This record gives sequence, structure tokens and C-alpha cells, in this order.
Amino acid sequence: MTTAQKGHPLRTASVALLATLAVSAATAQTARLTVLADSVSAGRPFEVAVTVAHGPGRQVTFPGVPPGAPEAGTLVFGDAEALSLRRLPPIERGGVRVDSAVYRAVVFAADSARVGPLSIRVTAPTDTVLAQTGSVLVPVRSVLTGEAAPYEPAPVGEAEAFPSATPLWIALGVFALFVLGGIAWAVARALRTPEARPVVLPYPAALARLDALDREAPAEGATADAVEAHVVAVRDVLRDYLSARLGLPAREATTREIAGRLDADARVPPEAAATVRKALQPTDLVAFARVRPGPEPVARLRAATRRAIDAVERALQAQDANGTGDGAASPAPAPPRDPHVPSPSA
Repeated sequence: MTTAQKGHPLRTASVALLATLAVSAATAQTARLTVLADSVSAGRPFEVAVTVAHGPGRQVTFPGVPPGAPEAGTLVFGDAEALSLRRLPPIERGGVRVDSAVYRAVVFAADSARVGPLSIRVTAPTDTVLAQTGSVLVPVRSVLTGEAAPYEPAPVGEAEAFPSATPLWIALGVFALFVLGGIAWAVARALRTPEARPVVLPYPAALARLDALDREAPAEGATADAVEAHVVAVRDVLRDYLSARLGLPAREATTREIAGRLDADARVPPEAAATVRKALQPTDLVAFARVRPGPEPVARLRAATRRAIDAVERALQAQDANGTGDGAASPAPAPPRDPHVPSPSA
């Protein structure tokens, strides 16, 4: 029996205990949320138990996790993102019924994360109400990989004779020659007519990289490392484009920080910012939560990335044409799309 199999009865017993406590305290409907761990790690899934105690004749509907590949969306409550939902059998005692569910969730915060609140729909024959749980603040552990070997000082050898100064003078002479050569090269370069350098614009460069990734897409049965490397490369195309075109520190920022900067940027309309957010969120699940989509979801992710770049570029080009842009160079028109690339909604 594995560790996970041994822990499953313990988690079920914890949820049952919460359900019993909820039965004893329920008057109309009471919702509780409990994290089944003392602390969590960023990017690693953990379990959250939710119970609703209510009177007879009511039906409880827990918020569902969007089905399908990661790009279909996520259920977010507080700093947590739900990955799956598991309903437990209801408990009835003393005219009170308790419905329970266990969510498998993940957080990407540092130091601490707030899980919840979560709203659950309770339907009665005459009306429908929303029962809201509380929230729980849990510490987030730092995950360090690798082994740190203890420091061992090098053994002290025998004393060596004082070196001769001849090699030093030779090294100084060679260094002086390099300095004079560098000065001569710099003068010659300054006197030479500068050559025209091709200007690489962010938009065509991003589309060219996506076209190359379309040709290098991992096939069915590819290794998990190959799928992760491909998805990270697609994510970097969008982040590099936002950095070059809008001046955002997209390489160092998280998806939530990038979304916040786009929402605050007057040059980017809300629709374009939402398209960028939907293209970046699935890449976090692949990079941190170890989700491994197949070839078709990866192809839809590339298409979503292309749409996000197109949406931002169209907005910036429209502002340049109207004279309301920031004066950045207008990129070349977009090359024709490959009709064989499937869209994420397919």
C-alpha cells in the first residue's frame, strides 16, 4: 500500500469529522472550508474539504471545475486554483443533511496564501440561496531542489618558492598589445561608414517563432520534459513580445503581475488583456502543477498565444494610425496564417 493510499482514509475521516461538527451546529445552511494540510508548497497540489449543512428538502451544488484541457479555464477561490472535484456521500442526522466535497487545488503565492471563500448554491423548493464558506490563511513552504554538500576546505600544501617577475612582464606586454590593438580597431571602426542593420520588429519576430514552434510541435507519446519545454517556449514568445512592444518586465513577472500591468495600461484594451491572460494561465499549470496536455491542447495553446499577440498588436497599430500611440515603430503587416493550425476552441 502506497503513502497516498494510506492517507486517503485519514482524509475521509477528517471530512467526516467536519461533517459531524457541521450537523451539530446547522440551523438553516452552514458552509465550512478546511485545508487538509498544515502547510502547502507553491505549485504542488493539496486538498481542501468543503461541507454544507442544511435542512431537509434542499439540494447542494458545489462549484465545478471546468472540464477539458488546462486552457478551458480554472475555478479560483482566493489564492487557490482548483484542479479537480470529488463528491463524498451525504450524511443525515437529526433532520440535518450534510453534503461534502474535496477539491484538489494548487497555489502559486509566496510565504502564505489565502484559500477561500467559496460560494455554494443551495436550492430549496421555493428559493435558491448561496452559502459562503470562510477563508483559511495557510503558510507556503519554499521548495528547494538539489543537495547542498558540506563545505570542506582544501588541504594546505607545502610553501612554494617566490615566483619570478619575468612572466608578469611578459603578461603586461601582451596586455599592452591587446590594448593598442583594441584602440586601433575602435578608431578604424569610427572612421568607417556604418552599415545599415536590419531592424527586427517584435510582432513579425513573434509570429516567426510561433511558426517554427508549429513545425516543431511534440507528437503523440512525447516525453513529459519535451511537452513542458515546448509549452515554456510558447509562453516565452508571448512574454518577449509584451516586453519588447510594451516595455513590460514580462520575463521576470508572474502571470498575475502581467495581467495587472496590462489592466493598468491605457494602450491595451480590456479584451486584449483578457486574451493575454487566457493564453498565459494554462502555461502556469504545465510549468508548476506538472499538468501534461496532449498534442491537440498544445496546438490550441499556440493558437491562443497567436490570438493574444494579434489582439495587442491590432490595438497598438490602431493607436499609431490615429496618432494616439506612444511613438513606437509600427511593425510590418502580419504574414498569412497557416490554415492547418487548429484553434483552441476547436
